[in-house]
Amino acid sequence: MARSFQHIRTIFGEFVLLVLAVTLLSVVAAFHIFDGLGQAALNRAMGFALIVPLISAVPYSIYFMVRLTGLMQHNDGLHRAATTDRLTGVLNRPGFDTVIRRHMAALGDHQYQGLMLLIVDADHFKRINDRLGHPVGDKALKGIAGALKRSMRGSDAIGRMGGEEFAISFPCTSLEQGRAVAERLRQSIGKLTVTDGKQTARLSVSIGGAFYTTPQLFDRVYAAADVNLYHSKRNGRNRTTITSVAAHGRRYLQPEQKPVVRLASQPGR
Repeated sequence: MARSFQHIRTIFGEFVLLVLAVTLLSVVAAFHIFDGLGQAALNRAMGFALIVPLISAVPYSIYFMVRLTGLMQHNDGLHRAATTDRLTGVLNRPGFDTVIRRHMAALGDHQYQGLMLLIVDADHFKRINDRLGHPVGDKALKGIAGALKRSMRGSDAIGRMGGEEFAISFPCTSLEQGRAVAERLRQSIGKLTVTDGKQTARLSVSIGGAFYTTPQLFDRVYAAADVNLYHSKRNGRNRTTITSVAAHGRRYLQPEQKPVVRLASQPGR
């Protein structure tokens, strides 16, 4: 929206310059056309040429601003609809891809010291759907998305990648800082519950993350975070696993971790 109003200000400024240019041309034309009719006639003609364009510009500019503002708001609404997940209100996959590309560009320009990509996956989500029903499952997804949005900054990217899986991209200075953020998210979501009125289920998530300090291919960083997510799932769920990605793309594993190769997606993650 801020970018749209910047466009409006720019266009309005150009409109004002155009009005001033037309007014000046009108005065010059009046001077040459009425020069031979006497000073009084010349003064009246120049006053008329000066005042009329300026006065007529007022209603035109008001109409112009109202219409342009409405158009910009409509376009912003269409953009939000195209880049937002309808159920949870966070970014959808294309919207998330757009923002993380901006994050990577800023990292390449040295605006950030590093970036963290987190994959957040709801634990036993199929069990919630089977026990409590899909409407309650939708409430669980909305609750997780709400907790993520409350815990992150407006400039951070939060997206639903599909099903019960979310992704977050945000600038941070170190792997330790990113791990602290991930743990805060995990603990915040762990306080949430959903119910169908008879049964209640407590929510939890497993998180995999990848920290990097140089621009990377998104698929490479996502794959590293996804392997770490599988590590969290395999080791009991409701936990966080984060590693760093080297400049040339290899992962730096923590000393206590062993490389994990995910062969196939597991049901009931």
